[in-house]
Amino acid sequence: MRLLRNFSQALRGLTTNRGNTVLMMLGMIVGIASLTVIMAIGEGARVKVMNRITAVGFGPDSFSVYAGAGRLFFRRSAAPASMTVEDADDIRAIPTVRLAIPRQRKRMKLIYKKNFTNTRMYGMTPEWPYAWRWPLSDGKYFNDDDMKRKRKVMLLGSTPAKKLFGSADPIGKIVRLNQVFFMVLGVLKEKGMTESGYDPDDRVVIPLTTSTSRVLHQTHLHSIRIMTTSPETVEQTMEEVKHVLRRNHNLSPLAEDDFRFVTPAGILRWVTQSDQAMNRMLALISTISLLVGGIVIMNIMLVSIRERIHEIGIRRCFGASRTDITLQFLFESILVSLWGGVLGIVFGFTVSMGLKHFDVLPATLTWEPFVPAFLLCAAVGLIFGIQPARRAAFLGPEETLR
Repeated sequence: MRLLRNFSQALRGLTTNRGNTVLMMLGMIVGIASLTVIMAIGEGARVKVMNRITAVGFGPDSFSVYAGAGRLFFRRSAAPASMTVEDADDIRAIPTVRLAIPRQRKRMKLIYKKNFTNTRMYGMTPEWPYAWRWPLSDGKYFNDDDMKRKRKVMLLGSTPAKKLFGSADPIGKIVRLNQVFFMVLGVLKEKGMTESGYDPDDRVVIPLTTSTSRVLHQTHLHSIRIMTTSPETVEQTMEEVKHVLRRNHNLSPLAEDDFRFVTPAGILRWVTQSDQAMNRMLALISTISLLVGGIVIMNIMLVSIRERIHEIGIRRCFGASRTDITLQFLFESILVSLWGGVLGIVFGFTVSMGLKHFDVLPATLTWEPFVPAFLLCAAVGLIFGIQPARRAAFLGPEETLR
């Protein structure tokens, strides 16, 4: 009952002194709005990158292992030749592996009549569409019989298809990949260029056996895409794949891996690394603005105490204790911070939706940031309200009754 009485008195004090209340809220509004926008942009960038990763066939239940040591996409050896089809066969035997797709890759010239382009050639097995989740816009996939007979058939990405054929139908046409002629079986559905400038549609796909024996004349692999039975088994599978490859490559316990893993989480960290550094700096600036807002609240409340001596004196004459006065001003400080936080979230939400609507920056809002924002507002109000509350409670009787 005592708390409710002091709470209602705090509300009355804030509504009576509207000018001071608005000034105290401004710092909190700016700080919380900034944090909301930064969190929305960071989450939006993460969601956008993950959607793009999924769009190019990297689901949460999959990862790739690349030939050559190094980190992520940067290998140390210029022409790694350590990974073979036998490695892929041994990986398939792991219980948690659903698919293991060996892959060769090389940039080559593709020619049709007088038109030509340089594109990435991928030699893969017929199961690759399931691992990459890549449908066709026209035609059909190559099959096991094409693999067995080493047929010279090809799937075109949308980029080389447009460069070579324009609006014409490429199905059934004969194109030349370096010095080897291929028949076009199908055209891959367009996925679009990524924000970093990578074009996943700039590719052609041929049977792996055709690649090894008729095009590249080599058996070592560029990488192996692995799909697990569930996302929860990815880490366990990676450890088992590591054990298999180290055993197959006769690596000593002290030798470094001659392969490297690429996972969706690793790609996300790599792509958003610079953005995360910028977001951390902006979040620090927003936090500083919250502290400045707290200092503003404290100073305005200290000034307003001199203006409200008459009010404090009347309350003390009618039996209010020092604790009551302390609670009243603490409630005022906390309420101002919370109101500023709510308005800051609304303002930040509006700005974030504006950025998303006009496609200026990716922005996605979730409920998670709101809880720490409210707690932070309450903490700022409590911490910076203690000194004014104690100042008001310990005013001398002669000052309050004057």
